Amino acid sequence: MLSVADIPIAGFHFTGIIGIVLWQGHEYRMATYLGARAVQIQNGRLRIVQRNLDLEVCILKTSGNSLKAPAKGNMTRTICESVSGTVFYRFRKNGEVLFAFKTESASFEYEYPF
Repeated sequence: MLSVADIPIAGFHFTGIIGIVLWQGHEYRMATYLGARAVQIQNGRLRIVQRNLDLEVCILKTSGNSLKAPAKGNMTRTICESVSGTVFYRFRKNGEVLFAFKTESASFEYEYPF
């Protein structure tokens, strides 16, 4: 599970991150409050780095719907939602690849343009 969003607070914005990778019985938490940062958010690619952890997500194919979302009280934003998209994941710890795979059954929402 991974969520990355623009968080507006007291007149400024920051990229908030919360995520959990469960791999071979071990839980890896990635979060802004733990030092996680988004080093890439563009063209359907997302890369999150936190100390010795590195998670890459690449949306390869979407098959979703567009949804209206609020912005300053009006439904003017568009969010795309997919319940069965194709995504590639790569997760590293200390530079070692723990997993790298493609799935055709990923669920996600995104607002950033491809």
